[in-house]
Amino acid sequence: MNIRTDDFVLEIGSGHNPKTRSDVLCDKFIEDDEQRGGKIIADRPMVEADGQFLPFADNAFDYVICSHVLEHVEDPRQLIAELMRVANRGYIETPSEIGERIYGWHYHNWIINLIDNRLILQKNNTSPQFGQLFHILAAKDKYWKRFHITHHSLFLVQYEWEGAIDYEIRQEQKSPLKLECPETLEKFIAAGRETSAQSQWLPLLKSTVPRSIVSRTKSLLARGNRTRQRKTLQEILVCPQCKGEIISEEQSLYCKMCKRCYPIIDGIPRLCL
Repeated sequence: MNIRTDDFVLEIGSGHNPKTRSDVLCDKFIEDDEQRGGKIIADRPMVEADGQFLPFADNAFDYVICSHVLEHVEDPRQLIAELMRVANRGYIETPSEIGERIYGWHYHNWIINLIDNRLILQKNNTSPQFGQLFHILAAKDKYWKRFHITHHSLFLVQYEWEGAIDYEIRQEQKSPLKLECPETLEKFIAAGRETSAQSQWLPLLKSTVPRSIVSRTKSLLARGNRTRQRKTLQEILVCPQCKGEIISEEQSLYCKMCKRCYPIIDGIPRLCL
């Protein structure tokens, strides 16, 4: 991710593993861990909100990270529009179609491919073909884990954008991948070769460190980022419904335009509609 030193960064769907560089975290499910790998981390300013209805002012951020969220939403057009509204640059990451077909997450609504630097979205109408087999292998088999990490380009869509997000939603069910085509297969192989030795083995090294230690280390690094001057939540929050001005009350936020009231629970503004 090409994040600059002075960028103000939002992360949507930060969950249990927020990026060190993120300044503000946003997650739709604070209490529910079903669709993530651990308990929520709230070690910096955070709001509870739906990415399709972000409670932030236009251009409030320089950069927005949206990792493993797009495949979950009901209306990807709405989410993509919101990403472009709150920032001018950003990064989107999702499972690839290959990853979806191998792992089979039943709660993903969309299958996503990156074709010629354009995101291609199709409704996920597939059912898991292998059950939990590859989930168990990823957790317990060191050889499969190593293959997955060193060939992450097969399993992930990684897309960085500036100005606008190039995407297409297709109604047809036919896969855009041409896996019988030698040229396509060579592109997949070449993408794997382009991964440097450092970027291959550093994730493997990280995977051997207990998650609790990784989380604490990232929190300390994130705290260092906040020594620079940043905007406060109060400066950038708006009503997620009407984008109107909101004012702080004792344990809630109140929209002056549409008269909605949003609670603050455990210090976190709860701005889901």
